Amino acid sequence: MDKQLLEKYFKGDCTEQEVVAVEAWLSGADTPLLDEFMMEKWAEANEPVVMKPKVHRLWYAAAAAVLGAIAMVTFFWQHHPPQRPVAVKWDTLRNKTNNIQLFTMADGSEVWLNTHSSLICQQDYNKTRRELWLNGEAYFKVAKDDQRPFLVHTGNLTTTVLGTVFNIATANKADGSIQVSLLEGKVAVSTQDNFNKILLPGQMLQYVDGKDPQLLSFVSNEVLDWKKGKIHFDNTMLADALAKLQQRYGCNIVLEETQLGKKKISGEFSRDMSLERILSTLEYVHNISFTRVDDSTFHVRRK
Repeated sequence: MDKQLLEKYFKGDCTEQEVVAVEAWLSGADTPLLDEFMMEKWAEANEPVVMKPKVHRLWYAAAAAVLGAIAMVTFFWQHHPPQRPVAVKWDTLRNKTNNIQLFTMADGSEVWLNTHSSLICQQDYNKTRRELWLNGEAYFKVAKDDQRPFLVHTGNLTTTVLGTVFNIATANKADGSIQVSLLEGKVAVSTQDNFNKILLPGQMLQYVDGKDPQLLSFVSNEVLDWKKGKIHFDNTMLADALAKLQQRYGCNIVLEETQLGKKKISGEFSRDMSLERILSTLEYVHNISFTRVDDSTFHVRRK
């Protein structure tokens, strides 16, 4: 079985022989490829917010994603034996505001969702399992439940907990790495290639596709600055600082010179400050120039 054949099946383009083969495979006891395929389809229509210049386009992308998922699942149910349960409905928690939003899940777990971030969950969350898919950044305070572990998926990385406090960021680094930072308790972080690591409080796991995960210490002021209404840089590479600003303000900042991105900067700004004011301050202090290209795009170069 492969994703190309699943694509044909859900579009109704399979031959009779292919339909028989796919439905025989779907009747199996374990079909993780199906979950992966459906999440990829959702992600294709729901690209990271930082790359989208206007909010109304994001809304249409999310709507298209949901409709696409419903269409695929409807077709699946029409051609699949009813005795095999399949998650057919999804909810999306999206923060399209400029403020942090707190969501209380059905199990009592609390999720603080940063600006321009979103969570996907199945509508049967907390009935048989607790499972979320994160795009952006969130702080989790998880209600303890020994029978139903709490899972957060970010790209190829899965964070599993029973009850703890942790932060996950998916767009704060220029290299696209994911950071899982543990504040309390324990979490297990794993990848699809069988990597598995238990984190202790004060430890951060940083992961980027194609590279070995790194276990680091972290400064809570920098990791949790967003919960305190701050934007904090502590000897941070300019490229990473700009990636964080992209996430916080839903914009696109393009470095015209790779070497410039290695420049280290420090400072703290209020989250209420306008992006333009922050960029002006960086210009003055670090001798760099920001040029606005359109409503949400800036280019960066040396002065």
